Amino acid sequence: MRTKYLWLSVVTGAAVGAASYYLKKKLLSSPPAAASGTASPSEAPTSTASKKEAVYSFISGFKDAAAVEFRFDYDPDRFHFAVVEDDFLTESGDSHVGILTGEAFSVQFEYGTYYNGEDFTLLTQELSSRHPDLDAAVYGALTGVKFRDGDNFCLAFPIPEDAHSYLLLTLVKAPDNDDELEAIPDTADFRSLLNSASFRRV
Repeated sequence: MRTKYLWLSVVTGAAVGAASYYLKKKLLSSPPAAASGTASPSEAPTSTASKKEAVYSFISGFKDAAAVEFRFDYDPDRFHFAVVEDDFLTESGDSHVGILTGEAFSVQFEYGTYYNGEDFTLLTQELSSRHPDLDAAVYGALTGVKFRDGDNFCLAFPIPEDAHSYLLLTLVKAPDNDDELEAIPDTADFRSLLNSASFRRV
């Protein structure tokens, strides 16, 4: 994936702390936009009874390889989730990705690997130089970064206790959605998905 994009590599909690330090001035001067105060009918909270769990799993590492599962809840009446090996939303070097499709937006979930000698601070600095809008992304137990990349919006999150991989989300707006792309990560629908998310090494 590195040949196509300069993506974020993620390490453990110490690396996240480094990113937080690097972004501190930006966050203090420009606090994240608040989530919509009034949810539209399409963003009404989903009842627990109607939720379904999505699972995207992959192998992380080489000599000490382990399976990693990324899980989150979604409303199957309003979204469709599948793990696919083709027909990706956006180009990927992975063998398979998770795709969540909804009426207002779709999201591609894929794992990214980082390379020997790379660290979170260095790549965060490089991303910041290429993406002036780079900002912190916090959802439930997830803490990472977010930035716009062309017509898409990207979020990257560390995987706890994993020194090899990170999770990359690519958000794509539906053609008939009039919302600003940058506003979608703060909608009730999107926050509900990621607030329920968690990683598990198996």
